[in-house]
Amino acid sequence: MSRFLKVKRNKKEEGITLIALITTIIVLLILAGITIGAITGSNGIIGQAQSAKEETEISQEKEIIDISTVEAMGKNNRGNLEEEEFQNVLNSHTNGKVEVIDIGEEFEVLFEESNRYYTVDKNGNILDYITGVTDSYPGDITKKEDGTVLDGSEEHPYEINCIEDLVAFSNMVNKTGKVYQDGKLIDAVDSKGIASGSNIILTRDLNFKSSASYIDSTRTDFGDINGDAGDGNALITEMTTGTGFPAIGKYQSNFSTTFSGVFDGENHSIKNLYKSALFGNIRGSEIKNITVYGVEGVQNSSGIIEGVEWSNIGVTSIINCINYMDVKNNDRPAGIVGTSNEKTMKIINCINYGDIEGGNYGLSGILGNYNTSGGNLEILNSCNLGNLNFPNYGISYSGCGGIIGLNQYTSKITLINCFSTGTISGVAVYKGNLIGHTANSQLELINTYNIDNGFKEVGNGSYEGTVETKTLEEIKTQGFVDILNSYKDDSGNYPTDWKKWTLGENGYPTFVEN
Repeated sequence: MSRFLKVKRNKKEEGITLIALITTIIVLLILAGITIGAITGSNGIIGQAQSAKEETEISQEKEIIDISTVEAMGKNNRGNLEEEEFQNVLNSHTNGKVEVIDIGEEFEVLFEESNRYYTVDKNGNILDYITGVTDSYPGDITKKEDGTVLDGSEEHPYEINCIEDLVAFSNMVNKTGKVYQDGKLIDAVDSKGIASGSNIILTRDLNFKSSASYIDSTRTDFGDINGDAGDGNALITEMTTGTGFPAIGKYQSNFSTTFSGVFDGENHSIKNLYKSALFGNIRGSEIKNITVYGVEGVQNSSGIIEGVEWSNIGVTSIINCINYMDVKNNDRPAGIVGTSNEKTMKIINCINYGDIEGGNYGLSGILGNYNTSGGNLEILNSCNLGNLNFPNYGISYSGCGGIIGLNQYTSKITLINCFSTGTISGVAVYKGNLIGHTANSQLELINTYNIDNGFKEVGNGSYEGTVETKTLEEIKTQGFVDILNSYKDDSGNYPTDWKKWTLGENGYPTFVEN
């Protein structure tokens, strides 16, 4: 009998023996009065055993990395960690089943059998780990992992599982580049597109610099995306150099492509977004539950959303969105929304941490410019913690403010439970802690707070209500958090769609995690 057949038979016999053993154990547990739910439930015996197994694997993988970094750095006369030596040492400990990937400031270490990626800095410190994405249809957001067809309805939303899907989503809206459809790579202009009112969900955290967020970060079939046709067109290169990721929806002088639907980040994050906004042009949309980070040391062209067009198809809502990107734009820069022409618009539970620079019209942490007549704008339970700088003289009524930079036309504007702490500098004509300049609008400020930094709460314009001045030290206290959480609506309750506040690790108020 051949060795192969012996091994195959042994494996089969081992499998049968293991199944019999498990079955016997389950029967004994049931006879002992333990329910099936206690055995198989998410917190059951089997689930806990699997969790313990994974924790053991992770500990072992981390130990391999720790040992390998010490050995690799010891062999380097300069004492730092270099890719080739690191890879060689890991090979000696894992029989070549681990791959080192240089992603700039850090390395990624991929354990192929577990599909776990560990981020390791150049000093050998393990920073984080993540399980790599899995997707049988990368670049096709109309199919689930098991092949189920998705139609973009509320019951069957399109799914973004990897960077390829995010690029395809942008290409379908922008009608440029390539997408996968029915298993074939086609021009996006020939695809089914994204119908108005479609629902899209983000199923996991994505990181443009991490190979763990791609099914194949080296693929070139999406072509030139970043404006540099000579860089080899590897997808991870396209996303992290040149113009980077193409914002979803765009406005140009002769045409525009717009996203009009519901995008739910499902409380996930997108990291290392390079230079662009996530959304370029939206209309009548709901963007919610997303946190966006830029590349350290790189300024993005706008915040999460560059512009919102006027629509007659409903309300545009921006809910539970957090920006960590630094932004620089010579037009209307902001952390959350650059400019809006939308008649009816709500911004709820949003925080800007990024520093914002530039401007010609309006500059702000939350909304740079509100540019519509007869509109109804509400900004609720939101704050700006970023510094604002308007370095160049703009139009004669330019505005720089923590929550709104410039309101150009008469509208109804309401701010409730909002505050701003960032510094304000530059030469904008009007500067205010909360609002830079407002036209003859009906402006109401309720439960709003600012710090005393030499500017009025509204740089130019009148308002109803009161604004309370706090010191920075007072804002960074539990007492101020309690004030934010004490707001009551007309029914005497804290609004059900508002997030509660808590003190963050940086000492400033932030939202309680879901």
